[in-house]
Amino acid sequence: MRSVARLSALIIGLALPLADVSAETYPSRPITVFSPLGPGAPQDIIIRAMADLMAKDLGQPVVVDNKPGAALTLGPATMAAKAKADGYTLSAVVSTLVLVPQMQKVSFDPMKDFTYIIQVAGFPLGVTIKADAPHKSWADLIAYAKANPSKLTYGSPGAGTNAHLGMELIMKHAGAKMTHIPHQGPMPIIPAVLGGHVQLQVSGMEWKPHVEQGGMRLLAMLTANRHPAFPDVPSITELGYPFDIEVPMGFAGPKGMDGAIVKRLHDAFKKASDDPTVKALYQKFDIDHRYAAGDDFQKNLDAIAQRMRPVIEELGLLVRK
Repeated sequence: MRSVARLSALIIGLALPLADVSAETYPSRPITVFSPLGPGAPQDIIIRAMADLMAKDLGQPVVVDNKPGAALTLGPATMAAKAKADGYTLSAVVSTLVLVPQMQKVSFDPMKDFTYIIQVAGFPLGVTIKADAPHKSWADLIAYAKANPSKLTYGSPGAGTNAHLGMELIMKHAGAKMTHIPHQGPMPIIPAVLGGHVQLQVSGMEWKPHVEQGGMRLLAMLTANRHPAFPDVPSITELGYPFDIEVPMGFAGPKGMDGAIVKRLHDAFKKASDDPTVKALYQKFDIDHRYAAGDDFQKNLDAIAQRMRPVIEELGLLVRK
């Protein structure tokens, strides 16, 4: 019995230091970060720039693996299903991670199957119309939409996207109604507006050159504050709506990660995100540098999920599980 007890103590004594050493020596091999976008997208460029900086900080290669698809959830879904919680497989995530599960059956629970590490950015959305449209301001647009329910048409990058759901949430609060015309991504919406096929559109900053060149008019930014690129254009919060519709982006790992490893990654991500090289990319692509720690990032995503759920249900997109 004494021999068994000694052997058990020895095993326990050996096991504990090994766990500590694992966290203390992390990372000891390359780290993979899934990018939910295709190569060359502004977000992907930022992720890759951060990965290069993190590799120098962590002393190991940080490899970016593109996994576009499934409304930007393929990367995190793959990670949640297959990766160990050892900090060597991570994924960039955006708020579709908490919206898609409300609209279709998925293999993951966004609140239970991830360890949220950090939020680094927010992607602003804006509402634009053709420059010669009769609606000169946001107030004009809403007044017309109230007086003429469903007559105005607006384009979005697709049904169930942040742009679509955000616009429907705005209409709900405004007591107005427009007809949604979904598109396959943001780029086809611009010619649709310029060609008069839809009256207005809501999407990311793809419309910026057309506003600057005078072909389109920006009526509102769906952000909490005015955007630096368009200081004369009101934000949706400033217009009296109790929310904003920015799309947050951050990073997460599988559930159950060691707290010390999470902190090491958080600090490395934050250092990279704060680097002048990455800040210059934020400015170049008109992306907001918006930081939140892991727990707060998860709370931000959960708030988006709760805010959008009634809209999803009202649109008939809510999946019954």
